[in-house]
Amino acid sequence: MTNDCSNTPSVPEPEQRRTPTVGRVDMTRGSLLRQTVYLSWPIVAASLLQVAVGIADIKMVGILGPEPIAAVGMARSVTFTLVALVFAVSTGVQVLVAQYTGQGDDVSADRIVKQGLMAATVITLAIITPVGTIFSESILRLLGANQEVLVHGTPYLQIMFAGMLFLVLSFVITAALQGAGDTLTPLILLLAANALNIVLNYLLIFGVGPCPRLGVPGAAVATIAARILTTSAGLAVLISGRFAVSLRMRSSWALRWKLIGKIFYLGIPAAIQGFTRNIAFMLIIKILWLTAVGVYAVSAWTVAGQIRAVTIMVGLAFMAAATTAVGQNVGANNYQRAQSAGWLSAKLAAGLSTIAALTYALLARILMQLFTDDSRVIAVGVQALVILAISEPFLTAGMSLSGSLRGAGDTYMPLYISLICNSALTPLAAYILAIGLGLDTLGVWIGFDLAVAAQFALLAWKFASGYWKNLSVI
Repeated sequence: MTNDCSNTPSVPEPEQRRTPTVGRVDMTRGSLLRQTVYLSWPIVAASLLQVAVGIADIKMVGILGPEPIAAVGMARSVTFTLVALVFAVSTGVQVLVAQYTGQGDDVSADRIVKQGLMAATVITLAIITPVGTIFSESILRLLGANQEVLVHGTPYLQIMFAGMLFLVLSFVITAALQGAGDTLTPLILLLAANALNIVLNYLLIFGVGPCPRLGVPGAAVATIAARILTTSAGLAVLISGRFAVSLRMRSSWALRWKLIGKIFYLGIPAAIQGFTRNIAFMLIIKILWLTAVGVYAVSAWTVAGQIRAVTIMVGLAFMAAATTAVGQNVGANNYQRAQSAGWLSAKLAAGLSTIAALTYALLARILMQLFTDDSRVIAVGVQALVILAISEPFLTAGMSLSGSLRGAGDTYMPLYISLICNSALTPLAAYILAIGLGLDTLGVWIGFDLAVAAQFALLAWKFASGYWKNLSVI
């Protein structure tokens, strides 16, 4: 693709230039390690904040019993499966903003943000919210939820989908700022939102003071309220024009199909990847229902998932950082620095996740006991944490390399590799080992580890080949 952003020159006219005063990290110059740390630490911190909110959700819901835990775990899996459709927008926005920023074209970067916000709004209101709200119960039944799980999970899921627009727009705003190198502003916004989320969780789940006792659905209400705050504040940041990207309210709000085409060309593979990956995780839940311990295995997977979210979020953080770092340097035609940035991000991700994985593997029983006192849930959860800890460094390093390839303009190779490893190998290996060979839940965790190792090997091989240096997307 050529740079035909609204048919304007690749370098904006002098009177159109703006000078962002807040937040931007320029990955095209200076010490690569120092700049990577500056870029990455707010994303890591924001990711850990998300983990904290997830832990608070499960901790509070866990007081209500194993079925409510299973309900939240299954509902979240469904939510993020449909939300994966919007990854087409947020990923495309981040890649293009990063490359235009590296090229020095702030005006084109700003136009991409407006188009991304409009596209995300249309997709959410036309597809995600109506489909998710109408079919919430049917989807949970399809996954094998029993009646008690449905009682808790259906209203939780319907509330989440009703307020999904705010969740989606916050994703796009964060992607735009991160693409331009501003990772600190999204962290500040998330701090305020997460504090509100945790407080509202407590008030609405248990009915404290004048607040009604909503139980599990109260956690969904709290999440949406927090995202309304994040989105409102994020839009105010963009409109101010003082940050790394801006939203020009007085310029045209017409959809620019060439820009939308660029966004989706880069983003659709990421959307498919996210959608199919979450389908695979939903199949894992289905397989866990078939094991000897059923609902207790699903509950253990949910709790262990919140504990493991520390390493998952490290991987997502460095994936975003790598997309920005590689994207900016590719935009500046500095391919050697782009490659060095990609490997550095992968090494940092693997190092941090190794520390986290060792910690939760050694403290597995204590951590599980923080969420539930059910001995069957605890036993399966400890097994999961210990076995899955083995593959965490490969998981996060692979996620980072996936972000590097996206930043370089290839969002298709990560998709192909994910389809092979996540969508096919993970559930297949889990089913064969758990059900076919009778390893039960142990087989699920081993199957997951095998798929993660294969995915890392393929991503490392493709990134090292350097084929992506010949791509052009702006």
